[in-house]
Amino acid sequence: MFLRQELPVRLANIMKEISLLPDNLLRTPSVQLVQSWYIQSLQELLDFKDKSAEDAKTIYEFTDTVIRIRNRHNDVIPTMAQGVTEYKESFGVDPVTSQNVQYFLDRFYMSRISIRMLLNQHSLLFGGKGSPSHRKHIGSINPNCDVVEVIKDGYENARRLCDLYYINSPELELEELNGKLA
Repeated sequence: MFLRQELPVRLANIMKEISLLPDNLLRTPSVQLVQSWYIQSLQELLDFKDKSAEDAKTIYEFTDTVIRIRNRHNDVIPTMAQGVTEYKESFGVDPVTSQNVQYFLDRFYMSRISIRMLLNQHSLLFGGKGSPSHRKHIGSINPNCDVVEVIKDGYENARRLCDLYYINSPELELEELNGKLA
């Protein structure tokens, strides 16, 4: 089980980055709540560190833990946003601190996306609840997915929203590299 090793590393990295936030932001109730979710999740994952990956009961319990962690972290984004709002309301807006916090949030959310994808993939592969309408999928991954078309569709949706709200949108710059083996 790859995730037994990978998830604790990723969670520990996020927790380290959270700990480097400004003290006043760390003291907000919302950020403390997010921090407690990551601590609890890391502790739960570490319980599986030395268990056999071949044991069916261990795989079942690990999958149950993965699903519980995924559900626990459902509200991470709005809770972290609330923490930033609490911080700004209490201490005002400092451009340098705001830039540093935004840099953290960008990294935090990207890391969260990758962790969430791993949690979902494991849940679908080992949780026994695959979708019959997506029989060709491997977990949540469609090996026949046209990634370029998905990106273009996502861009068009984002472009429409930007044009609607900001009267302007950036152009799509997409570089496609063929990664297929000959």
